[in-house]
Amino acid sequence: MPRKRKPARLYQRRDDGSWIILDGGKQIRTGYGEGFSREAEEALSLYILTKSVQQTRNSDPSQITVGEVLAFYGEHRCQRVKDPQRLLYSIQALAPFWADCRVSEVTHEKCLGYPKWRKMAQSTMRREMGTLNAALNFAVARNKISYAPPVSLPQKGMPKDRWLTQDEAALLLANSSPHVAKFIKIGLATGRRKGAILRLKWVPSSNCGWVDLDHGVIHFLGRAEEESKKKKGIVKIPDPLLEDMRCWEREPDHVINFKGEPIGDIKTAFGGAVRRANLTDVTPHTLKHTAVTWAFKGGMRLEEASEFFATSRDTLENVYRSYGPDAQKEAVEVMNSYMGKLCADV
Repeated sequence: MPRKRKPARLYQRRDDGSWIILDGGKQIRTGYGEGFSREAEEALSLYILTKSVQQTRNSDPSQITVGEVLAFYGEHRCQRVKDPQRLLYSIQALAPFWADCRVSEVTHEKCLGYPKWRKMAQSTMRREMGTLNAALNFAVARNKISYAPPVSLPQKGMPKDRWLTQDEAALLLANSSPHVAKFIKIGLATGRRKGAILRLKWVPSSNCGWVDLDHGVIHFLGRAEEESKKKKGIVKIPDPLLEDMRCWEREPDHVINFKGEPIGDIKTAFGGAVRRANLTDVTPHTLKHTAVTWAFKGGMRLEEASEFFATSRDTLENVYRSYGPDAQKEAVEVMNSYMGKLCADV
């Protein structure tokens, strides 16, 4: 356990009797020697006062720019988050609008101006402003600023309701290159996110998910990884996909690869397949929406879906459950009795 740092204090050197101030690893001369202990004490008091004023000035939100806070946050957090590139993208997006503003200038009105300037998807801007909020709070915790002004986040956008029909899915597969087709099949069969699928390997891994063909399961979490808010979990491989995967080439290590190399992002290749299939508003995340929607339309129960798709009950209920054949069944039956009488009489 590290020693507790001592406060600034006086020390008289034995060789020449001069008084110095010890502050951590620093030695500051007072200019006084033997017989001037009172003056040395005054010098120490002045040093402590000056240091206190300087620290207050350095942590004053009116003296520090948001750009400095974002840079400070990125420097300390990028090495510790699971997706540093995602964090850097948010910081880079925030910088043109916020970098030159003083922290004290972060107001509700200023926050409302960001979405009008950025003009991106609501979820994207909300994530970026969430990064700004986290950076300010981190700066307070590290004594970079004395307080963090409240950050007004854009409202949550409505969840996308785009999912593929069976015919659309078949059309998309028919227009996909082999590595994109593999990605689509895994996405539709497991409802997992793009990154989790692209990182899959054929062999057990400490930091990536892997496919266990012997037991017919996919571990979307590496052995040394911890679950995050966006859960990955384990999924039993549906039989049609399992049969396909047993026929796929298992060299190199990554399940989804292009010319033997792992793929960082499949957005471009996937987008090409979407255009060739003449589909609209379809992204890699549409595969998750499709998988869960198909599951509820087929009668999968909420508890089973939450475990299989590693998705919270709240999300499943709010976004997908209405597609289930039993959704609001009893409520509709009650209303049917009233409406049946009314419509029969009119």
